[in-house]
Amino acid sequence: MKSLTKYLGDPCSDGSFTTFYKIKGRKTMGFKDFESKSEAIHAMENQRVLATRDLAPRVYGDVRKIDYLDDCGVKRRSNWGFVTEIAKTIDDEGYEARYDDDDGDFHDSVENLVFEMQNKCDINFGDCHARNVGWVKRGKREVLVCIDTGRESFSGEYRYP
Repeated sequence: MKSLTKYLGDPCSDGSFTTFYKIKGRKTMGFKDFESKSEAIHAMENQRVLATRDLAPRVYGDVRKIDYLDDCGVKRRSNWGFVTEIAKTIDDEGYEARYDDDDGDFHDSVENLVFEMQNKCDINFGDCHARNVGWVKRGKREVLVCIDTGRESFSGEYRYP
């Protein structure tokens, strides 16, 4: 896989700092970077555990840095991060309606995700809100997953599968 990527979106900071890059030529894979190597490792390990149960996007490879092109086409180096499956969020086109759904399907799906994370992995998803979840394809169906696997989102001991 080529490490040169196209920058996607602006960095956002909600207690932690994560930047996401879309990998050129890969529609379903991106790179998520963090403030430090230890934060990236922690988030990757959490995400790997959850991904084995279809509770988070898949992780590809190990923690590393990548080269990318910024908005001006200048080659830059990322912080430490990892390659992950891209999840569709409520901010993505066509997904806004799910969040405002009158029958509560979105709310029920989020509650089920929190329950499954607790029940299957002993992970308490304390920072569960609409911007920290998204949908991934599993066969022909879409599954709601946790997309914020950083240290600040969880508490509890993990029961590795």
